[in-house]
Amino acid sequence: MKQLFIGCMLFFGALSAIIAQNADVTKSDAIMQESQMQYLAAAELYQKAGELYEADGKTDAFCYFKAGQNYTKAKKYASALPMLDKARANSYDEADLYLSYGDAYAGAKKFAEAEKELLDGKTRYADKSGEFNKKLGYLYFNSGQYEKAVEYLQVAIEAEPNNYTYHYLLGSSYERMKKYKEATEELEKVVAIKSNHKNSIKKLGVIYFKQTDYLYTKETKRYEAMKSPTRVDYHNSTKKLEQIAQGYTKALPYLEKAHGFSPKDKAIISCLSVAYRRLKMEDKAAQMAELLN
Repeated sequence: MKQLFIGCMLFFGALSAIIAQNADVTKSDAIMQESQMQYLAAAELYQKAGELYEADGKTDAFCYFKAGQNYTKAKKYASALPMLDKARANSYDEADLYLSYGDAYAGAKKFAEAEKELLDGKTRYADKSGEFNKKLGYLYFNSGQYEKAVEYLQVAIEAEPNNYTYHYLLGSSYERMKKYKEATEELEKVVAIKSNHKNSIKKLGVIYFKQTDYLYTKETKRYEAMKSPTRVDYHNSTKKLEQIAQGYTKALPYLEKAHGFSPKDKAIISCLSVAYRRLKMEDKAAQMAELLN
């Protein structure tokens, strides 16, 4: 009986050693896959390693955290959240956990939960506030909370004034809020940093065009609403329209560049057609009209 007991102890000891070794190997494989940006494979291996450690009576909360983080990077949010929960349940508490929760919940369109994690993390890890401000800026922009996005993106820009992505998101937030002056100021900063930023160039062209077109249309309607316009009324309105039309020249460089990037973009072609026509650039207006047909 004693020999049987000793044999069982040796067997289970050997089995435990094999499991522990397998867990270590699996974890190493996960690290390798992650270094090669194979996030889904890394996540699955980290999860397996965590389970192997658990089968050996040990806990590796870091493996579960990394599984959740990599599932998030692979956009497998439904798989990510239980792994992050398991890491937290096993006392893992680092700034990266809150950031990963923010990404996972945001990816799953659970914006309130993402906000809570990021705000809690920012409070708990004040030394990492820059990372949290950035994530909150993205979160608020992507969830349509543009006033909050402006607040956090401005703070992020203070820390990284030459980050064109922050300026673009800030400009786009102002655009959605119909604060076009602020929007164009930020988008101009984007192209000053990154001259061929396609989205900023298109937005600038369209905003400048619409601002001018609004004034042009408003004056046209004003004149057309007059019951008995005189020659003087006609002369004054025509002169005013010519002055307003000069505003299209501010839009043209951006619209033309955007057209070069996307020759089949009907919205850009339409803006160019109108701008050319009102600036009496008839040949170019005709070319754009042909592209619209």
